[in-house]
Amino acid sequence: MSDRTSFEVIVLGGGPAGTAAATLLARRSHEVVLVRPPSPPAGQLAESVPPSARRLLSELGVLDAVEAAGFYANTGNTVWWANANARGERFGGNEPGFHVDRVGLERVLVAAAEACGVRLLLGMSARSAVQSEHGWSVTCEGTDGEILELSAPWLIDATGRHGLLAREVREPDRSTTTLALVRRFRRPGGWGDDVLGQTLIESYEDGWVWSVPLSAEIRCTTAMVDQRHADLSGVHVGAMLDTELAKTRHLGVLLEHATPEDDGWACPASLYCASQYARPGLALAGDAGSFIDPLSSYGVKKALASGWLAGVTAHTSLIDAPMTQVAVDFFDAREREVYRSYRRRAAEFFEEAADAYEHAYWSTRAEAARTAGGEGDGLDTDRLEAPGASPVPERDVRTAFEQIRARGSLSAVRGSTVRTVERAAISHQRIVLEQHLATDRHPEGIRFVRSVDLRTMSELAPEHEQVPDLWSAYNGVEAPVPLPDFLTALATAFAAGMLEHRND
Repeated sequence: MSDRTSFEVIVLGGGPAGTAAATLLARRSHEVVLVRPPSPPAGQLAESVPPSARRLLSELGVLDAVEAAGFYANTGNTVWWANANARGERFGGNEPGFHVDRVGLERVLVAAAEACGVRLLLGMSARSAVQSEHGWSVTCEGTDGEILELSAPWLIDATGRHGLLAREVREPDRSTTTLALVRRFRRPGGWGDDVLGQTLIESYEDGWVWSVPLSAEIRCTTAMVDQRHADLSGVHVGAMLDTELAKTRHLGVLLEHATPEDDGWACPASLYCASQYARPGLALAGDAGSFIDPLSSYGVKKALASGWLAGVTAHTSLIDAPMTQVAVDFFDAREREVYRSYRRRAAEFFEEAADAYEHAYWSTRAEAARTAGGEGDGLDTDRLEAPGASPVPERDVRTAFEQIRARGSLSAVRGSTVRTVERAAISHQRIVLEQHLATDRHPEGIRFVRSVDLRTMSELAPEHEQVPDLWSAYNGVEAPVPLPDFLTALATAFAAGMLEHRND
């Protein structure tokens, strides 16, 4: 093992966010050290990773390793919410997502980081970190009491809820508190074909439960309860979870003939966000910066995307110092909007439950989520992936697409309010300033959607009456893109007002 203690970047935390940041930086030939504590705090958790996360995993170069690990396939979600009938989402195609235990996933991601050249300090914990004009000095301690001093111009705090540095700037949501009660169950012979590979979610009067399959016979089940009303003194966590399951109409029945695999455990799951996610030399990645309600299968994806962008931010600063503040501001704005968008989305679920149950558990959460989310549209989950992000609401894109289909020809002209603006964007895993197309509907500007350059497409569109001809022309001058991605970008251009249909 090298005795080196000076690096370009120190990454604290070996979860999805930390390993994503470290891997990207190492693949960009930076000297990176990853400090991972001996017992990952999220080690016993099971989580669902959607198929859309494959893009991020591929961008990081770790998709093959994750696929080879043999995680249980994630085929979709089944939800019983607000006393309504089951709502199902089935992931199509031959590329499902993954149901993972965090120990197993982190083992794969850490190994992939090491294979890229990341220096690993396993079993060590960062005790302090001090920033000066010369960079960071981080003191680490091993399980045997060994002390190690590290230095680097950049530090990425991906220490999750512990938040070594992040906790100094975090703002908890004090209106609600949440405690997660977790236990694994085994059902010999499996759980039935109707829920095979499915994440199951059910709400009830004063909480909700979600269940993730780790194999055909094992499920990890978690109840989310109000921490203020939970008394853990002398109470068996398994018994508490049984009490919550008895309030459900579906999941409790499903688990009746299952055998607990452990005694169960509890962990805090209250929400928080940072007042500042980055400054020159520092980025707060993943759960270190913010924590959201696990209402969907996007917790791991959120962490991967946050770590990926933290790595992009540090990489940009290290190779192009004058762009440091631009990169830091880009990361900060993106992390703020991710949190706000998730809160807006959660508010819709909470309001639905509040109407059904008329319980303070839900009405309080709904009000807090709506306040934290502010104004805006719900987050398109694909926008979590920095490449090809689009701020145009999905419903507007769908409407524009249907209008294109209904016409016999495009008859496209440049939008009446189109102009160009310079703004930060991601190109080849670095943050740069690029010319974007802006309109009165979207004054912030947009350049790429699904890797399609809207400027090039908008210049070519008036010259072609048929979509196939426009697609062929675009692929002749830019990197070829699949037709579905091109259609999404074309509809986005119309929805944003960059293109309009000529009045015949």
